[in-house]
Amino acid sequence: MKQWQAVLRVIKVDLSYFFRTKWLIVTLVTLNLSDMLVVGAVYTNMMNFDYFVFYVPGVIIAAMFAAALDVGRRVHLGLSEGVTQYYLSLPISLESLALAHILSAGLGGLIYSGILLVVALAIVPKLISFSTLIMIPFMFLVSMGLGGIAAIINLFSGGGDRFWAFAEGIQMIFLGMSTVFYPISVIQSFFPGYLMSIILLNPLSQITNALRSAISPVPAITLFSLGQIAVTSFLMLAMGFLCYRYVFIKVKNQGKI
Repeated sequence: MKQWQAVLRVIKVDLSYFFRTKWLIVTLVTLNLSDMLVVGAVYTNMMNFDYFVFYVPGVIIAAMFAAALDVGRRVHLGLSEGVTQYYLSLPISLESLALAHILSAGLGGLIYSGILLVVALAIVPKLISFSTLIMIPFMFLVSMGLGGIAAIINLFSGGGDRFWAFAEGIQMIFLGMSTVFYPISVIQSFFPGYLMSIILLNPLSQITNALRSAISPVPAITLFSLGQIAVTSFLMLAMGFLCYRYVFIKVKNQGKI
C-alpha cells in the first residue's frame, strides 16, 4: 500500500466517524443557527452597531474550531480503544498517520463550517463576495492548525479522561481571548494592553476578522493579513504533527500513552 493511499484511508475513517451520527450533526447545526438568529438578534438591540452581522462570522469560526477539535477527540478514543495501535500495525508510517489526522481535522472543520457558511449566505447576503471565496482555503488551513492543538492536548493529557477537561479549557481560552464574539474595542476594556497582541494573533481572531472584512464597508483583507493567518496556522500544524508523531512513537514502543 502506498503511503498516500494509507493517508486517504485514515482520513476516510476519521470523517466517517465524524459524520456517522447524522442526527447529531443536524442538532449541532440547528443549535449554531439558533445562536446566529436568537443571540445575534437580541444583542443587536443592546448594541450601538449591527451585532447580528458581526456575530454570524464568529459562530461559523467557533463551529469550525469545535469540529477540528472533535477529530482530536476521535484520536484520543482511538488511543484508548486500540484503534491507533491497529493503525500502527499496518504499513503506514508514523509521519503519514500524523498527517492524516491533521488533514482530517482540516476537512472536518471546513465541511462543518461550510454548512453553516452556506446558510449564513442566505441570512447575510453581504457575505456573498469574492473575499469570502478567498477565505475558504484559509479556513481549511486554520482548521488544520486547530487540529494541531488537539494533538498537543493528546500529548499532555495522556490516557484517561483528562483530555476532556483539557479540551474544554483550551476551547474556553481560545474563544474567550479572541474577537470571535466581541469587537477588539470592547475586549480592550477588560484585558490589559499587553494581552492585545496575543488576542490579535489568536488564529480564531485572524480568520474571523478576515471573514468579517467581506461585509465591511472598507474591505480589510490584505496579503499581509493572509500571510499572518498562513504562518500562525502552519506553526500550530507543525507543532501538532510533531506531537502526534511523538505520541505514536510512544504507543508503538510501549503499547499505550
